[in-house]
Amino acid sequence: MTTLFYLLAYLATAGFFCLVFLKARAYLRASPLHVRWELYPVPHEGAKTAYGGSFMEEKDWWTKPRHISYFGDIKALVTEVLLLHATFEHNIKLWFRSYPFHFGLYMLMGGTIIVLLSAVARIFGLSPDSGLMVLVGNVINAVVLVGSLCIIGGGIALIHRRMTDEGLNKYTTPEMYFNIGVFVFFGILGLFAWIDASSFFTLACGFLHNLLTFNFEPQPSTWFALHLLVGFFLLIWIPSTQMAHLFMKYFTYHDIRWGDEPTTYNERNKSIIPNALKYAVTWSSKHVTGGTGSKTWLEVATSNPAAPKND
Repeated sequence: MTTLFYLLAYLATAGFFCLVFLKARAYLRASPLHVRWELYPVPHEGAKTAYGGSFMEEKDWWTKPRHISYFGDIKALVTEVLLLHATFEHNIKLWFRSYPFHFGLYMLMGGTIIVLLSAVARIFGLSPDSGLMVLVGNVINAVVLVGSLCIIGGGIALIHRRMTDEGLNKYTTPEMYFNIGVFVFFGILGLFAWIDASSFFTLACGFLHNLLTFNFEPQPSTWFALHLLVGFFLLIWIPSTQMAHLFMKYFTYHDIRWGDEPTTYNERNKSIIPNALKYAVTWSSKHVTGGTGSKTWLEVATSNPAAPKND
């Protein structure tokens, strides 16, 4: 059983990265060229971001090399990820429930990285009883306690909000309740493991050290083992559900929202547009004539919907 436990850890980790890669690749291959939102300010405009400007303000912009402020994009991404800025700005009531939940997840993910580095340090000879390890252990123990409580409290608050808010309740599926519920359960098991053990850090660091050195020792804590098993499940489950926004949000939100690169600068788009113009138009409006599927976008784009019709 002990060997199986460690095999599950290897499979869950490998499966997570494989599923993330496959999901991102499938999305990029299947998604058509998106329509620009034309929403400003765009973070990578540099100094122009302050007043919502664009590089298109410049005279003959299409003849000049384009300069992108990647720092602006990174800053906006970090602000959104770490602070849930958009939720805070547009739905403060939801933010008070969602942010603790996400903050708890960030703490546990960050703590896992630190524990992993500590396990690597042990492999290279750093003593578990060294002052540095003791300091790191105390920090991780505090992080796990706060992170678990935030996940539990935030998760329960999110479930309650979705059940009682008329707008959210309409669009909340049983799977969404299950997803949040699993994280709450994960947090509860982590909290019980923290209470049961003299040092959660010792358990976690020992497990990762054994995992890296292929030393399949039994887990000394049942609560910690159960906590890990739910964690293995989450690694496989997350990429397969709407919780995949953990890594897909950039492609489905930020890239579309900030994707303002003109065709002039993008050879890939130049090759996609001719094929996209061959798609049939299945809807119509005052500014778009079509709707029957008999016209292509090329025909629509080269016709005037306001022109007089011949009887």
